Amino acid sequence: MRSEELEACAALGGTDWLADVVRGIWTDGHSSPDQSFVAEEQGRPVARVFFHHVADPKELAMFGNYIDRSVDFLETGRALLGTALARLRETGASGVEHAIYDIYDPNPERQQELIESVGFRQYQEKKRYVWQDLGADVEVPARLDYRTLASVGESTFTHAVERVTEATLDRQDLARIEKSGIAETARWYVQTLKESDFEPADWLLAYLADGRLCGLVVPKRLDDKEGAIDYIGVVPELRGSGYGFDLLKKGTALLRQKGFRTVIAETDSENRPFHAELERAGYRHHGTMRCFRCDLTHPVNGR
Repeated sequence: MRSEELEACAALGGTDWLADVVRGIWTDGHSSPDQSFVAEEQGRPVARVFFHHVADPKELAMFGNYIDRSVDFLETGRALLGTALARLRETGASGVEHAIYDIYDPNPERQQELIESVGFRQYQEKKRYVWQDLGADVEVPARLDYRTLASVGESTFTHAVERVTEATLDRQDLARIEKSGIAETARWYVQTLKESDFEPADWLLAYLADGRLCGLVVPKRLDDKEGAIDYIGVVPELRGSGYGFDLLKKGTALLRQKGFRTVIAETDSENRPFHAELERAGYRHHGTMRCFRCDLTHPVNGR
């Protein structure tokens, strides 16, 4: 995509705001016009897709994909994505991830058919939970003492991420641990978490009264109206004692103090113990996200 094409491409489907988002990602170096693609018909854009780097420079995430109603969805989509993935593979990219939210996409089954036809495979399903501020105080249990990343340092926090990721029920985490080991997975997580709205004073480690690490919670800003529980976990030996509830309440209270009236939390659909903690903390299930990855270490659709 040429940079001068961005405005017209982003405006497809009435998403004029997308141009500023993409321009910002280009500016900060997480993407570029060479990682942005457009399909045209008679000189006008009819489909677009963007990619950006995640923590691993060889791993990309796909976003902003849109196909105009004036063209055949599957035919145009396959041509656009097939070309884009093949070019990314030529530049040395090893994989591309993409998520489909059923609450945002009017036809998630059709989207899944398209991306699977060009090599994406589902590796996880996550449930999306939402907390809404109804005016009542968020009461945080007093069982834990909290210390911030700013006070403990990144090395200590990274070790805590490693501890809470042990024996996880998250399928994506398990795949990363199998591939790279738990220490490298923890380092990857910290780097990834730092890439958006990094507030060291809001990253919290939780300790028992006797000084033992219990867990952690990382609340963050999503936009002007919504916050998120970006990462949360309890060390294996303390699971089953309700500490996930305590951490959720702490993270939710911090975000509420900052003025967020909606808080989002996403978790693997198989993590039923945490589903129960979320509902106990006032979160309600609203939507499902299916996560896909395309392995670019092999030819994409024969290209």
